[in-house]
Amino acid sequence: MLIYSRVVTSLCLIYTLTSAVEESTNFTETSISNHVKMPLRVKSSFHVYHEGNVFEETCTVVPFRSETLDRCSYNRSDPLVLIIHGWTMNGIMEQWIFRLASALKIRIGQVNVLISDWRNLALQPYPVAAKNSRQVGQDVATLLKWLEEAVQLSMDKVHLIGYSLGAHVAGFAGSHFRGSRKVGRITGLDPAGPQFEGVPAFDRLSPDDAQFVDAIHTFAKSSIMLGVGIKQTVAHVDFYPNGGSFQPGCKMLDIYNNVYQYGLQGVPKTIKCAHERAVKLFTDSLFNTSQPIIGYRCRDDSTFKKGLCLDCKQKRCNTLGYDVKRVRVGKKAKGLYLKTGPDTPYKVFHYQLRVLLLNVIEPVEASVTVSLNGTTGDRTYLPTVL
Repeated sequence: MLIYSRVVTSLCLIYTLTSAVEESTNFTETSISNHVKMPLRVKSSFHVYHEGNVFEETCTVVPFRSETLDRCSYNRSDPLVLIIHGWTMNGIMEQWIFRLASALKIRIGQVNVLISDWRNLALQPYPVAAKNSRQVGQDVATLLKWLEEAVQLSMDKVHLIGYSLGAHVAGFAGSHFRGSRKVGRITGLDPAGPQFEGVPAFDRLSPDDAQFVDAIHTFAKSSIMLGVGIKQTVAHVDFYPNGGSFQPGCKMLDIYNNVYQYGLQGVPKTIKCAHERAVKLFTDSLFNTSQPIIGYRCRDDSTFKKGLCLDCKQKRCNTLGYDVKRVRVGKKAKGLYLKTGPDTPYKVFHYQLRVLLLNVIEPVEASVTVSLNGTTGDRTYLPTVL
């Protein structure tokens, strides 16, 4: 029997939406030096983030043009975090990107935060966008290979953070680096599911794409609910908050009100609530260092709800988000499950109650009432099952 309660913490909230992709196009390559190939045209653009929440305030870094690094105040000794958005229906650079970028700058301090922009290739039907995500990964790999030569960037110091289709873009980018040159870390924030679920590892994000890969699943398809995220494990550590398919506070029935109020844009507005929760949880982890969100390794969500997996022995639990422990488990490892609240602060405590009945010969009808009193005086009725 598993119950949980909220914890009151001051955190920052971000807003996210699906983002962009790229169309498949062949291009001619020109060899420059040290086996780095320079495409005549890189279709993605890359922007250094310093502060603010307006895309025009970022500074464009152009691969193979070293003067743009100086102009954008790129620090050659700092690590690199690259944020990669996914598919978009409106071509807008969403505010969640800037909130995540700002949180990374505040938390890490000395770091180069770059934003991958491929919106000009994003306004495509989803199947085209999904197909072309591999080419976008090639663009990211091209940038990294150039930085590896131009500023001696070590791949150990690279962290790719991809949302939705952007998670697979990060995987495709990482697949260009093998052995001792593998990318340090890839984080997949609710990696896209359609056209990626069940395919071979080389056709999606997988643990092979970086030294360490972690993923947060928040809107995967289930037996009772449609979803746009991938359900299967795709990382060394896969988190499934609230089962990975439904998120507290996200009401799918709101789609009717949203369509009435926003027209067709009401559909993505409804979907993004659960889909974007992965981004919010990760950003939450950058601020909430004193109250980490813990996931527990378990067979599935129903088993977790029975309270059978609240165990941290033998690496059976881990910290969701930026401070995840880089633990590698077998390829058939199960996901990590946990509960969260409906909004910030998302952290909740998990409690397990065990009732032992002794010397019971005849069937007994019993009921249990549990009252949890928080530090702020909140009291919530929690139904229990015996």
